[in-house]
Amino acid sequence: MSAAAPQALSADAAIKLCDAYLDGLTRGDLESVLALFAEDATIEDPVGTDIKCGAEERRAFYQIACDSITEAVRQGPPRVAGTHIAFAFVATIGHGPDAMQIDIIDIFECDASGKVAAMRAYWGPENMRAHSA
Repeated sequence: MSAAAPQALSADAAIKLCDAYLDGLTRGDLESVLALFAEDATIEDPVGTDIKCGAEERRAFYQIACDSITEAVRQGPPRVAGTHIAFAFVATIGHGPDAMQIDIIDIFECDASGKVAAMRAYWGPENMRAHSA
């Protein structure tokens, strides 16, 4: 007997999840970011790098993100397909004249409970620029 397929996410649920993620990153709230992920979630950020697995790797990765990101602003609505969410955002790293911005597209795959089971981030050097204050 196979397990039931996870229910498709609503647009409202996707918005809440994406905005909670970006808010946690901006506030540097590591625990609120980690709470959005399933226990066995994986992270590939950016795509093509080593996949981070397990609570320790997830915590170490997001500690750096929470310590570095000073602003994260969603660009347009999330796109939802079943249990997958794609959303674009601009992350600002640092303050003042040395601040950088990165244009990022994250893809979340959610589990049956609505937690992030896998996160893949799409960005590269061509998506980074000096922050224009």
